[in-house]
Amino acid sequence: MGLLNMFKKKYKNELIELFDNNFNVMFIPTYPIFNNEDKIKLKYPYYNANKYTCIKEDYVFHHFDTQYYTKGMKEGKCVIVEINDLGSLIFTNHVNSDLFLILQRDYRDYTNFVFEGNRTDGYFKILEDGKIRRKIASHLKMEGIHNNPETRGKPCEYEITHQKIWKVDHKAKYMDDMIKGFNKKEIMKLFDYYVGLEYLDNSKINTIKIYRLEI
Repeated sequence: MGLLNMFKKKYKNELIELFDNNFNVMFIPTYPIFNNEDKIKLKYPYYNANKYTCIKEDYVFHHFDTQYYTKGMKEGKCVIVEINDLGSLIFTNHVNSDLFLILQRDYRDYTNFVFEGNRTDGYFKILEDGKIRRKIASHLKMEGIHNNPETRGKPCEYEITHQKIWKVDHKAKYMDDMIKGFNKKEIMKLFDYYVGLEYLDNSKINTIKIYRLEI
């Protein structure tokens, strides 16, 4: 066995593995996304930098392949997982997560959610009518990109129910201390509350589509 294979991570090929490390996912309670088109151009209306040509890959879903999807996201692709009777999970890398800014407006008829996180920090949004209803973000650092700590909107139902209202400490000396403890663990609790961890099961997958994102 070669050294590469010795240290190669072994996957169980389960949907929840896409949340193992750094993850960036948007939930939209409908499918298909992009109207199932083979090629579509998207543009954020206020910034010229936020635009993509999304090209559908020649991929047919037969079984879940964590390594294939993870590798694709690292290469700048978008992995769309359709969940039966629920909606779509749209995964990207952090560099291309501004795709969500476009989708939140294109799918403004739905209440959508963005979940991003790693071991130390997190990012969460509830979107209604294409606008932010609630945003909580700590000093999330991924792929050389830093998100500023911020809260916007009124506390959400989860915060009120659990009596845990997230606020920015503007007196903190360091950005890492402006919102403490808001990390992957908290993001997964929010996902469970608003979407449901029980849906992260391969048996509930309708299909998976992969799009190459060209800026």
